[in-house]
Amino acid sequence: MVTTAPGPAAGPATTRDGQRREVRVTLVVAVSLVIVVTALALPAWPAGEDMGSTHYMGLLAANQPWNLLLFMAVPVILAETIAVTELVVLFSPQRAGRTVRALNRYAGLVAGFYFLGVFAYLMKHAVIPLTTDGGWRGPADVIAVGFYLLGLVPLYGMSLMETGVLGADWDDRRRLRTHATFVGVFLVVAHVAMIFGMLDPSVLGWEPSHVMDDGSTMPGMSH
Repeated sequence: MVTTAPGPAAGPATTRDGQRREVRVTLVVAVSLVIVVTALALPAWPAGEDMGSTHYMGLLAANQPWNLLLFMAVPVILAETIAVTELVVLFSPQRAGRTVRALNRYAGLVAGFYFLGVFAYLMKHAVIPLTTDGGWRGPADVIAVGFYLLGLVPLYGMSLMETGVLGADWDDRRRLRTHATFVGVFLVVAHVAMIFGMLDPSVLGWEPSHVMDDGSTMPGMSH
């Protein structure tokens, strides 16, 4: 019978690292739940005049300038800030001072949690009602809203990295590469959403109609 020596026991440092990770995960889950619950508790903002555009454009055009600021300006500015500071860190690491690195980190930290709230709010007040009521305006509408909401994946991924929940044991090169990939993915999905959101939904086959009082529909008018 061959006996093997027992493996080395986990040292105090390993135990402390594991405990710190558990604390970080618990805090991130708690903060995420608070954000989601708060977003779901918010009432739906009044919609603007229906111009027959995609719901993406309708969302940004309503309640000016607040919808534009909350649903477009804030996430895009955060992402652009991350992108610019990321380039400095990647290509001029010696010149990237504490301010640039801190700006990159905190923008990445805030972006994901902020967009998590946006995602939850729009799922309740836009995606679910439009799906159950058959209110989507063709493929352009679905693509615009769908790709906009997909922005949660890279943004929340960056927040998980900044909190140490994701990639805590990665080396700097892998962290930078993954972080830059998240930024690139967000910019791609955001621009796809923007392009299809600006498109007239009738171009991809949507036929606007208006529901009359007797339940009949009148073609050629938006509903």
